[in-house]
Amino acid sequence: MAFFRSLTTVSGLTFLSRILGYIRDVCIGSTFGDSGISDAFFIALRLPNLFRRLFAEGALNSSFVPIFTDIYETGGKEKAFHFVNLVFTALALILLGLVGFFELGMPFVMSFMAMGFKNNPEKFLLAVHFGYLIFPYIFFIALASLCASVLNSLNRFFAATAAPIILNLFAILAIIFYSTHTVQAGYALSFSISLSGIAQFLWVFLACWRARVPIRFSKIELTAKLKLLLKRMLPGIAGGGVYQFNLLISDMIASFVPMAISYLSYADRINQFPLSLIGIAMGTVLLPVFSRQIQGKRYQAALYMQNRALQFSFALTLPASVALTVISLPIIMVLFEYNKFTHDMSINVAYILSIVSFALPANVVVKIFSAHFFSRGNTKFPVKAAIVSMISNIFFNLILFQFFSYFGIALASTLSSWINAGLLFYGLRKNNHLKIDKRLKQTFPLLCFCAFGMGIFLMEASSILMPYFKQSFLKSFMSLSLLISGGLMVYLILLKITKAFTHKEFKETMFRAQKYSEVVDL
Repeated sequence: MAFFRSLTTVSGLTFLSRILGYIRDVCIGSTFGDSGISDAFFIALRLPNLFRRLFAEGALNSSFVPIFTDIYETGGKEKAFHFVNLVFTALALILLGLVGFFELGMPFVMSFMAMGFKNNPEKFLLAVHFGYLIFPYIFFIALASLCASVLNSLNRFFAATAAPIILNLFAILAIIFYSTHTVQAGYALSFSISLSGIAQFLWVFLACWRARVPIRFSKIELTAKLKLLLKRMLPGIAGGGVYQFNLLISDMIASFVPMAISYLSYADRINQFPLSLIGIAMGTVLLPVFSRQIQGKRYQAALYMQNRALQFSFALTLPASVALTVISLPIIMVLFEYNKFTHDMSINVAYILSIVSFALPANVVVKIFSAHFFSRGNTKFPVKAAIVSMISNIFFNLILFQFFSYFGIALASTLSSWINAGLLFYGLRKNNHLKIDKRLKQTFPLLCFCAFGMGIFLMEASSILMPYFKQSFLKSFMSLSLLISGGLMVYLILLKITKAFTHKEFKETMFRAQKYSEVVDL
């Protein structure tokens, strides 16, 4: 059951990271309220996150893992580790130039990213200063992501998945120490991000050495494998750039409305819980599995894993999406409404959460389908799909923002996510890389029925419990826990009755995943 252990390791540590991330955002919301400091911080944090997903978690990881796996299994350890060192050195040089360039041009960059802040000089200046402090984070976190990709390729998921916990711990401590001085807390929070990048890099770097992967700087050689990596990364960077440009456009539009950036970020924090547990965990674990199956010409095994991954993901994402839509307000009230975080803020964030949660199944499907594309070395089609998704997002943003303000931004993001998932589905089906089996066809409508039945229960129960959500933290938290537990119980009962996903089927899926996965033993 190595596959299941890997999946639970990634999901468990990611869940812990998201819990700490939630605590971080609670500290931000309760400390800064609607002062606008949170807007300045989130827009400054967007910049290194943009490049992190371009150079690290997106294009680099998806292109690096299949090539490294192939070299390791056909050429041996020494060639594989030499390739790692080449990539490590080249990436460090690129990042060094990137950090220097953006540190020098931060005011100009912020004037583009946060156009709406220009009407508030103090807020704009905070965004620039926060940007100076946060941006060096990209240098360390991108190198840390490369180390994490190596560990993931070797089926060592613990250290890589635990690394983000460090960032949230640093941020929480920074806010707590300066909670009585809001502006100073903003500066401390921003500086803590770069400090956490250093700590994350050291954490995974030492984990690689413990795994007997000696990562070090080396002489740059433009080898055939490095050229192949760059060739595969370019479409991935373009695709990642498209997605990040989507976010950038959304932030640019949101910057014209006070607190819009913060509202979108708070809603995304809650939406990231199920997405991280299911989608990111699935994508992280499935990419090495698909890579080995396809390189071993075990195509039927890859198709089977894809169907079971979809079935398993739908069994989790459909009820999560329904729950986040139906009880969004109680969730935000209980989890965020403290100190300077007002009830009006809760209502706005809850509306956004109910909109973006509809994209949850689509986003998880994108993770699974992308892993299959990347395992075959095909990064071009996902880029084309992302470009269409980006254009649709811009189109929807420009129209919907006029009528629904920042709620329109959330709706535009949801619609573009489903377009992306649909295009990837089309691409796999066209190339016969996706065949929906009989079992998935049978269970999908049943899973929808189970989620809908749970939603009706949650709607009725939340109206009964609503007065308790406005009382003390203990009563409100217990009421929310009771509501969620009741909804989960109803869903599990319906699952049992309809047999949409059985325990026997789950065990068989894990067994086959283990059978067709080859754990690399150092």
